[in-house]
Amino acid sequence: MQKSNVFISFSNIMEAPLSPNKNHSLSSNDLIIYSIYLPHFIELKSDLVKFLNSKEVERAERFHKEIDRNRFIIYRSILKFVLSAHTQLDVKSTHFDYTVNKKPYLATHPWLHFNISHSEDYAVIAISRKKVGIDIEYMSKDFDFANVVPDVFEDKEISIIQNAINKKSAFYTLWTRKEAFVKGLGKGIDEDFKYIPCLDGNHIIDSNLLKNTENWQLYSFDLAEHYLGTVAYNSLSTISENLVVYTIPNTMKDLLEMTRIRNNIAD
Repeated sequence: MQKSNVFISFSNIMEAPLSPNKNHSLSSNDLIIYSIYLPHFIELKSDLVKFLNSKEVERAERFHKEIDRNRFIIYRSILKFVLSAHTQLDVKSTHFDYTVNKKPYLATHPWLHFNISHSEDYAVIAISRKKVGIDIEYMSKDFDFANVVPDVFEDKEISIIQNAINKKSAFYTLWTRKEAFVKGLGKGIDEDFKYIPCLDGNHIIDSNLLKNTENWQLYSFDLAEHYLGTVAYNSLSTISENLVVYTIPNTMKDLLEMTRIRNNIAD
């Protein structure tokens, strides 16, 4: 029986402003996370929507609430800017293909792995040459998670939540780990979701559960007040104890400058 090794832990987070002239090349073990505080980009919405194609604009218009339309326009267009910086693709011409579980990828640059997550006022983008998944959640005080727990967690995980001093934080920590992991795997939420590991430490997992024989690392982090996230990374190479999260600049000048930097990136 083939096994996969999964390491799960909590990581400190180091925030850094993203310099427009940052070198966007990726080494084999790099993991880069970008953070977008969506309210800071509202005034750019009319400029950012110009970088979406007709299908993306139609998708934005399907949101009933204006705030949700605006958020989609912002994080979708900025995802294109980030990918353009790493691939030299034209922002407007960036086209997404999708796996059977609707995970987006670039057919033109299969070596580049990326994942995006959004919740309320924040969005995050993870970039790597390894498979990657990321999930953030706003820890809502109004959400009664007790009814969800039995359906998505095993007995030991339920006990951890029920006995935690901060039950809400414990719930969201374990939830984002499962969510980030299945996003990295490209599985989506299915009947195996309950059995995806999410507790601290090393786990030896039957590869049939993960649908591959790869090894993974998962790191949880506090993104901002009331926001918690996890990134899942397909590698055994140890990343820094501190995750660096780059804050995307909120001017069109800086966003466009990101895409003008040209790097020697091998396809």
